[in-house]
Amino acid sequence: MTGIATKVQHSTELRKPLTALINQRCKPVGGIFRLDYDSAVVLTDDFKKHEAGGVPRGGFLLAVAGDSTEAGFILEDQEIILLRVRGTAPLPNESELIQTRLAVVRDAGASGVDFDDVTDVLTRNELQQSAFDCEVLGTFYTETDARDARVEYGADIDNVVVSARYQVFLPSTDVLSWLASYPAAADERDSLAIGKVRFAATRRKALIAGTDQADVRIDVSDFVGRKTAVFGMTRTGKSNTIKTLATAVHRYASEHGRSIGQLIFDPQGEYANVNRQDGTGLRLLGDDDRTVRIYKVEPDPTDSREKTLRLNFYDRDVLEAAWSLVSDATAQVNTNYAKSFRSADLTEPDRQDFGAHNRWGWSLVAFYGLLAKCGFTAARFTPLKIALPEEKAAAFLKAHPSEIVSASPGKYTVNSPSGALSLANWVGKHPTEFPKWHDEKSRFPDIYGVYEYTGVTSAIRTIRSFHGPESTGDVAELLWLDMVAGRLAIVDLSSGNELVAKVMSERIVTHLLNKAAERFREDAEPLEMQIVVEEAHNLFERGGREVADDPWVRLSKEAAKYKMGLIYATQEVTSVDKRILSNTSNWLVAHLNSDHETRELSHYYDFKVWAPSIIRAEDVGFVRMKTYSGKYIVPAQIAKFDHSMVNEARKAAGLDAFTLAERDD
Repeated sequence: MTGIATKVQHSTELRKPLTALINQRCKPVGGIFRLDYDSAVVLTDDFKKHEAGGVPRGGFLLAVAGDSTEAGFILEDQEIILLRVRGTAPLPNESELIQTRLAVVRDAGASGVDFDDVTDVLTRNELQQSAFDCEVLGTFYTETDARDARVEYGADIDNVVVSARYQVFLPSTDVLSWLASYPAAADERDSLAIGKVRFAATRRKALIAGTDQADVRIDVSDFVGRKTAVFGMTRTGKSNTIKTLATAVHRYASEHGRSIGQLIFDPQGEYANVNRQDGTGLRLLGDDDRTVRIYKVEPDPTDSREKTLRLNFYDRDVLEAAWSLVSDATAQVNTNYAKSFRSADLTEPDRQDFGAHNRWGWSLVAFYGLLAKCGFTAARFTPLKIALPEEKAAAFLKAHPSEIVSASPGKYTVNSPSGALSLANWVGKHPTEFPKWHDEKSRFPDIYGVYEYTGVTSAIRTIRSFHGPESTGDVAELLWLDMVAGRLAIVDLSSGNELVAKVMSERIVTHLLNKAAERFREDAEPLEMQIVVEEAHNLFERGGREVADDPWVRLSKEAAKYKMGLIYATQEVTSVDKRILSNTSNWLVAHLNSDHETRELSHYYDFKVWAPSIIRAEDVGFVRMKTYSGKYIVPAQIAKFDHSMVNEARKAAGLDAFTLAERDD
């Protein structure tokens, strides 16, 4: 009866969640012989390591107190200490072992025999002993002994008992996947298999043991409305990771019936276009502009998804945007003339303030004339009405017939950019005849003053590719409407220089933040949206401007209350403002080639442990990942972005699957 009772008891114990976990083919590798609250030293030997399939640096180990029985390993308490291997540790008799090993190597070499031939069995067993230095990550436990008890996790241990009671196991493939994916998403639909567990660049032991097939699953909701950093050198898989995340969020929104707009700033054009090698691309998430919109300098008129990125700099409705781009383009010119130029304000004053409105009109003459001088053409031009004494106008018209047209006594209209240029030059060269145009209240001289300075005019010419004579509307406002509609919008900045990309992206982000702030002040429901920034080191300014002037820092500070998420990818941790880093919830770190970068990274979570591996391993897609809900860093090989991911998102959105034969070229 006693034997039957014991079997029944063991059967009951084996059904408890953590006991069941250890008995899922986890392999014993040794025991703890020294334990404190932060670290543990695990005694092992070469045979156990071989049988377990190898123990990599950074690998997880499970320490449990209990007994081995015929039925399986029975835990004393429903508690497992999670360890991470940091390296090796010396044994108490290490010096003796070294002396013995030295003698074995010397004697075998001198006699020309194998090592085993100069040692006995007991000595060989002694020489194979070693120890792991492990970090204590935390404790898995259940609050009750019930079989359906929920597994909890604490990031420490709350007691230290006699360490000889702890046996240590290497997780099996299934248990490793459970560890790497803990905690599981509350909704199964939100669980994304982002890749496989990977501890080392060398994967031979993992391939043999099968642990290279342990899935890493993330909760997609962790990446919605939060900051995510993707770090790594060029060609280490940052873009692949971002495509995977963007597609997952797109699918998540469809499955939950939520409107989540995504805006991707694309400096190289790799998101805006289909990959010619494998036919994948984010644009395939939609078939028309109801779902996906791609803003380009040269859009394809036959594809409804492609829209123009250009502004019509002569369009009065986007005057503020045009002036912002022009003045920012000259930011690197530090002459007094350039500074005075940028200080000009082209905001239209109250129309009832006739003096101020007249001066504003004269400033526009100078501004539109400057655009014409810099080669900005016009398909159409809204007539600009200005105040101009008739005798002065007559003298100008005599030299430049038809450049202006009389509208009423003392009022004339400028009907073309060339007319604005001619009039600005005339007034600029006859200052004594136009004293009001040149007085201290007028901004005309500040703008006209740069006409002959090539530093300013050359800088303005660099943004000419973003001028569209046929364009209508403000791209920033169109993108806001895309976010309202929950679309995926990609801004292709590959046709401009870095300055233009920076100015354009900052203006768009500022507009989105301002619109989101308006909704917040009106107590309206926030719009969920994600902003994705590639090559973020070209856009972020570490320790630069104040929060109010830096849209990226504003985004990190204010976005949570607006439900705006940010995914930024860069090669340089040090290029990112610390205020952004401190507010980052998700981290995916691939290869970095500088200890300067890894030292900065080491200030966050326990990335310091992974710094040597991050510098050494250059494998594409090999990342160390910490997510918002994840309890510890998990090393993973990110899955390659493929058609199945796109088709799963299309299915969730109610679209038909596409095949390679149907892909865009």
